[in-house]
Amino acid sequence: MRVIDLPERMLQGAVHALLGAPEKKWLCTNGAQIQIIAAGMINVHDGPDYSDMAILCDGNIYVGAGEFHKKSSAWIAHNHQHDIKYEPVLLHVVLQNDSALDFAKWTLVLPSAELGSAMRKLKRDKGLGKISLPVEELQHFALLRLLRLTAHAQHTMQRLGPVKSVNALLAEWVERLSKKNHRPRTIEIAKQMLTNIADSTVGRLALQLPNIDAADIHLIAEQVESERIATEGSSLRRELFVNVVLPLCCARASDSQRIALLQWYWGAKAVHPYGLIRRAYPHLPQDYIWQQQGCLEYMRHHGQRTSTCGEVIKSYGIDRTVQFLRNA
Repeated sequence: MRVIDLPERMLQGAVHALLGAPEKKWLCTNGAQIQIIAAGMINVHDGPDYSDMAILCDGNIYVGAGEFHKKSSAWIAHNHQHDIKYEPVLLHVVLQNDSALDFAKWTLVLPSAELGSAMRKLKRDKGLGKISLPVEELQHFALLRLLRLTAHAQHTMQRLGPVKSVNALLAEWVERLSKKNHRPRTIEIAKQMLTNIADSTVGRLALQLPNIDAADIHLIAEQVESERIATEGSSLRRELFVNVVLPLCCARASDSQRIALLQWYWGAKAVHPYGLIRRAYPHLPQDYIWQQQGCLEYMRHHGQRTSTCGEVIKSYGIDRTVQFLRNA
């Protein structure tokens, strides 16, 4: 049976899973390129299929709802244009675009083959008993973690200036490593990195960001990944970049630079798995840095307790999160 012949309700979860890959860039029917950095929560009641989606486009993050139909003409057939519950819809996801509509900001036509693969993966994971944190939980917490680190970097920079803030933030990071009972050799290398940071590629990225073209950020990030600061390995260098340099860059970035930094954050492959996460959530994928960062932030605030995205938004306020990432 073809994917499009299956009931929409059966396809809803697979569509959500497919949209929940924030490293993917989607081309919409109006020519806009978007990244869905949080696929939101599935709604099983009346109203849009997905709530609290976060979508990155042209350097801005938009928060709203998403609706899925097999055919775009179903929007009219279901009278959504007259239903106030559908006013927050930003993204209309379809398999066939058989009617040109402009009720949503974007219309995205999903490839049937990719949706079929997502359905098979969901079925396989359920069969293996893979129960873990929902992807929307991880995405929201990954965004909140970057917000928290960026806010701290911005405050430090306002107090000390860009040059001194690099050393101050790195010194704080070394201190945190020391408190985690890392091996003395690791702490010694981290201190060497503190001494050498200003003359390194990663240091130049943080200090010279205003003069760097947004199109070159990905290339420089690759250089950062490959060039040693002292005698560290790739894992320790990645930790420095994610915890110190990336937040500082986000705090200093222009809109075009910020979108490049966010694209790196949502698309960067993990260098190594975290034993802490593996022990707490053995089936949680650690393929991408955002998955690891989201889980670490979840554990930081809630430990093993199960919570919902609604609780997170209630605690932090998604508007505050989005507004900061727009204007930092």
